[in-house]
Amino acid sequence: MDQEQNDKTVKGTILIPCRTATRGTFPLNGTYFQVNEVFADHKTTRCPIAVPRESIWELPKRSLYCGTGATSIFKGMSTKEIQYCFWRGFFCIRGVDRVTRDARPLSVKFHPHNSKTKHADDE
Repeated sequence: MDQEQNDKTVKGTILIPCRTATRGTFPLNGTYFQVNEVFADHKTTRCPIAVPRESIWELPKRSLYCGTGATSIFKGMSTKEIQYCFWRGFFCIRGVDRVTRDARPLSVKFHPHNSKTKHADDE
């Protein structure tokens, strides 16, 4: 077993449901995105919090699909595969500042890409 598996804590980013982050003013009201989209808290993306493994170990596991948009997440998937993603997972395409409620670009920590361009937020 490696060191990470032996640790009693894991690093985590707070994920905020879109309706909470937007205070109920979600532009795609009534869509799957309203239910399935989460925003990554900008502060805990940059400085992850320590989460005790024992406090989350028994929680149901769900998939998190991250990217710059739905097109980048679902590229190459069949309709059936996309439906499965909506039934079983959550989507994250942006970050949010919890204090100002301003949208932030999603950190490349969540969607590595081949670009050699560095983002100021990811340094």
